[in-house]
Amino acid sequence: MKKLIFTLLVAATTGLNAQIMVVNEIETESSENFSTMVTQWMAAIKTTLEIEDAKTYTFAEPGTKKIQFLQFHESLTEMVAYRNRQDENQEKIWNTLQSMEPLPEGTVDAFNDVTSFKESSVWEFMPELSTTPETWTILSRAEKDEQFYRRIQFVNVKMNADNAYEDWNKKMNALDKKLGISYHYAIFKSVFGAKDADYMVMCIDKSQFEYFSNWEKRTEIREQSAEYKALVGELSISQWSIISEFTWNRILELTF
Repeated sequence: MKKLIFTLLVAATTGLNAQIMVVNEIETESSENFSTMVTQWMAAIKTTLEIEDAKTYTFAEPGTKKIQFLQFHESLTEMVAYRNRQDENQEKIWNTLQSMEPLPEGTVDAFNDVTSFKESSVWEFMPELSTTPETWTILSRAEKDEQFYRRIQFVNVKMNADNAYEDWNKKMNALDKKLGISYHYAIFKSVFGAKDADYMVMCIDKSQFEYFSNWEKRTEIREQSAEYKALVGELSISQWSIISEFTWNRILELTF
């Protein structure tokens, strides 16, 4: 059923060529068991499908049993093609898995007992609302790997208010640039699966401490600007709101 929905999405959005992020939310009672299973499974997929970089990243949600398993694709069409290749090669993937070094006895059964898939959502990256095309792409792989922390905000926008929300973000980013403020900020728009959120805001930093320290510095600079105060004033009549906020910490060794 999910495969059919994704296929219909592509047919209905053939003009959408932006980068796509798929967020799979998983709950596990054993992070160690999850790591063992997903590492073996992704190795089998990459070997069978001859993929060097699966553009897959894993994040833990502190204080919970949740794992956020993120996969990036160049477009919806590429996303569906990737899923179809997996589906069509399930037997080959399984044979590859069987030929690999055996997992400790009971690993698979334990995984089925303690780990459960919760939901998937699909998001379109909005480069025109984000700073990352300028700030993130210039970093080396090693520099990116140092950025463990993600501050996630889910935003709900009232009907027909998308343009107002997007315009406000563009003005805010333009002002930050004028003020000499630079940080990693990415916005994604919901395509499918998000419950109440229309947008996801992702702020990237080295740690939670670094994030709040840098946030305080940004705020201090902004509050000296009359333009910033005017933009903040617009929020009192805005037609959007942050409905939830989370911390995601990257699990570097679960990068595929």
